[in-house]
Amino acid sequence: MSMRIPANRAPLISIPWAGMDNPEAKAQMPMWAIGISTKAPVAEPGPAANPSSTAGFTLLELLVVVFIIGIMAAMFTLSVGLAGGTDRELRRESERLDSLLALALEDATFQSHELGLRLYPRSYEFSIFERGDPFDPADDKWVPIQDDIFAAHDLPPVFEFELDIEGRTVNLERSAKDVEKRYEPQLFIFSSGDFSDGFEIRLRSIEEARSYSLAVTIEGTTTLTKDDG
Repeated sequence: MSMRIPANRAPLISIPWAGMDNPEAKAQMPMWAIGISTKAPVAEPGPAANPSSTAGFTLLELLVVVFIIGIMAAMFTLSVGLAGGTDRELRRESERLDSLLALALEDATFQSHELGLRLYPRSYEFSIFERGDPFDPADDKWVPIQDDIFAAHDLPPVFEFELDIEGRTVNLERSAKDVEKRYEPQLFIFSSGDFSDGFEIRLRSIEEARSYSLAVTIEGTTTLTKDDG
């Protein structure tokens, strides 16, 4: 004799259907839906990213970088240009003095008179020897030349001279004692075509380590060199 074992069953839930015809009862009755939803979940709305603001911020960064690079390049170009300008100006002033010394030596020889050169820290001037009373040597004097060629010449404010005569450094500063004394050049250019001494004039920048040296022999040979700095 076989026995039949009943399968486990979920307890039945008794739902009172009574009164379903009553509309008020239907409205108060909770409804359940059982199954799998195929509808995608709706995302909650949030703050949307603004692509234009991100792109603008990146563009601003690029502009700042380009601006900084441009400033650095301009500063570098300016510094190189200033350094090159200083060197060119130093050489130009040195060559000018070199040419004037050669011209003065030639003028003294052909005109048969004595000329002189006096240097100051930032200027120089040529002078001519004028004879006075032949019986009174005190009447002789040196007179600065005022023509367009040998007139006094001022250096740019950032340049200055140094003078060595036969290896001896000469003080170029003008003192009260110099004013009281009779004017006299430091270097003499004779009508025989010679200088009084061998000397060296250095023209240097007071702001940078740059200078040119003009070496002159008694015979009038000049050598212009750029000093290592």
